[in-house]
Amino acid sequence: MKTIDQFMWPYQHAFRGTLQHLARSVFGRIGFDDDAAIVFLVGLAAPGCKGRHAVCIEPENGRWKQETFATLPDDIERAIRSHPAQRMHYGDQQAMRDKPENIRRSAVSAEVARHLRSDDERLGIRSFCSRATRHGDFYVVAVLQVTERTLNALPTIQYRWQDELREDCLTRECIRQILAQAEHELSRPHPEPGRGIADSYRLQSDEIVERSARLLMRTPFIPGDQGNWGLFDSIEEVSKLMYEATVGTGKIILAADNDPNLRYVLKLSTPVLLNQTRWLRKLLQMATRETALIADYTQAFGLGSVSDVSAPPFSIDITGHHQWDLRQGDRIFMRVKAGQPRLPQDPIQAERFRENMRRIFPGIADTSISMAQKVMDLLFKMGRGSTIVFAKDAAKEAERLESQGTRIQPTAINKEFLERASSIDGAMLAGPDGVCHAVGVILDGNATATCTPARGGRYNSAVRYVGDGSTGRLALVLSEDGTLDVVPLLRPQIDGDTLERTIDALGAATIDDYHQFRNFLDENRFYLNEEQCRRVNEALDRIEHQPRDDTSIVWVTRRFHPDPEMNDSYLKKASSVRSR
Repeated sequence: MKTIDQFMWPYQHAFRGTLQHLARSVFGRIGFDDDAAIVFLVGLAAPGCKGRHAVCIEPENGRWKQETFATLPDDIERAIRSHPAQRMHYGDQQAMRDKPENIRRSAVSAEVARHLRSDDERLGIRSFCSRATRHGDFYVVAVLQVTERTLNALPTIQYRWQDELREDCLTRECIRQILAQAEHELSRPHPEPGRGIADSYRLQSDEIVERSARLLMRTPFIPGDQGNWGLFDSIEEVSKLMYEATVGTGKIILAADNDPNLRYVLKLSTPVLLNQTRWLRKLLQMATRETALIADYTQAFGLGSVSDVSAPPFSIDITGHHQWDLRQGDRIFMRVKAGQPRLPQDPIQAERFRENMRRIFPGIADTSISMAQKVMDLLFKMGRGSTIVFAKDAAKEAERLESQGTRIQPTAINKEFLERASSIDGAMLAGPDGVCHAVGVILDGNATATCTPARGGRYNSAVRYVGDGSTGRLALVLSEDGTLDVVPLLRPQIDGDTLERTIDALGAATIDDYHQFRNFLDENRFYLNEEQCRRVNEALDRIEHQPRDDTSIVWVTRRFHPDPEMNDSYLKKASSVRSR
């Protein structure tokens, strides 16, 4: 039987767990890579309620201690007395009746955030707090923490609103919506939050992401103007349309009609509303990256450009069928593809690409890796479907495949070369040093389990030719839809000692504290050998059959089996694997 010492309500542990799962699901959908993101709850006993503790934390055995909030009750009472809203008088009687409760909720949230600030600075964390919500005898605040470094790496929209400088991004909007979800669930007395897992998902993660993207598109991109709820939907609809069987691309500059920095090439006598989708699509057909469609939040004015390049306006780039970017100059804030908003991301992280190259081409020079990275970036920005294969036997392969390609004098790949060579069918064949030996090559090779009918011929041809990379070959495949694949992209290496320590910790864990170890192993099950799988399964059998109270929720974990593709090359260093 599990006893909760810092008790607020019976299902508080399940509520926190499902909220954290929701946060990580949302972050995964938008591509916000922060494995350290975590959720916890802080509860303050309401006036007149005499519980065991004035302040409760869930989980009670986690990183956060009650000592951090020792002065919280007194600090909140002081904050309530000095709250700015105390001096406000509302003409609405109901608003006046609600004022004391609203002030208390505001003060609780602000003081919880203030008490966390010193630890945040010390640990490099940013804590976001929900609005305090009265549930039973407690005012409960949900706290979502992300790492400062990861958050600060995101491109942020800065704008001025009511003489205040603000900043925003897709991740911050998602965090606000996740915490709003927590507030909504905590305000529902029946059923109790966490009692049924489905009750903690009024909105699913995809709905939260879509709502956050809509809110981000309400940002006042045009100085002095308010945003508009309908902008996201207007851009979505026009990006879906074809014009006489042609995929539309083009740029929309967000600006006021009378912006002095605008230079019109063509100005409409009557503006076209953005919800007149087919008409807007016809206008977009005339737009390019240099001569864009000029529009505000509701209507388009004509075609033109901006003369002041030192202060680029916000713009929307239609990059393909049902694909568009929100950007300002070279900074991309959000990418939307088939209605799915995501953060802008490199096709592959630089360190991951370097590690991949070193494992496929042992002993490769750093200059060659840098050249390959440059080629990858050029290919991605070019946006034209094409394939480049780096092979240690490129010279011999160019000779062997001469009848199904065009052999050339060895030539270093640069931007101009890519633009020319990618204009014909077939792959470019280069050495790991970035020197090309053939263009327009029809790749051969045997079908493998990695081939898939869900992808096009260009991708599957590369998969067949390079195999698993053991022959010293790697392909960069840019599909027509803008997707860039690295083939093969080997799984990242993992520290074998960390894996062993986690398995040992799971073996000693109980049903109250095994989740962290189980989650790590579940995410990294590929790396476990047969003996390690056996030990993990035994530990799970023991833990999942431990006695528990009726309110507990136990996640039954799929049992572990060794992956036939796993080998020692996936371990960063020799593991202290022990036979038992």
